Amino acid sequence: MIKKIIFGLCLIVMPMLASAQFNQPTDAADCTNIFFRALLEEDSKTLDNLLSSDFSVTSFDGQLIDRNTLLGGVSEGYLKVDTGMMSGMRTRSYGDVGVVTGIWNARGQLQGNSFNNELAYMAVCVKAGGSWKISAVQFTPLR
Repeated sequence: MIKKIIFGLCLIVMPMLASAQFNQPTDAADCTNIFFRALLEEDSKTLDNLLSSDFSVTSFDGQLIDRNTLLGGVSEGYLKVDTGMMSGMRTRSYGDVGVVTGIWNARGQLQGNSFNNELAYMAVCVKAGGSWKISAVQFTPLR
């Protein structure tokens, strides 16, 4: 009987602890910062909490990458960001939508191929159901 009670408590408490570790973004800039930090830390759990259900990335070569592909790439190690420095961040807010632009200097590997790029980015963040989510990111190589 005691084992059943402990097991039941674990089922209730563990999801609470797991969700408590994700800090909800406070605005579009914070949402964008968390996104880039999660890429750098290869934190697919944070990305899973942060990405909207219809999330997409337009990559360096114009290819569209959906939510599940990005999550799989990070969790399975196909995308590894060794360094990533953000600069020149600018945020424009439109109520429950924020557009964030800036520069990201990133070095890492994508499917075993090394990259070292200076990229302009644009991130679109939306507040839905009381939480900020990132819904789209566009990367453009600068050099």
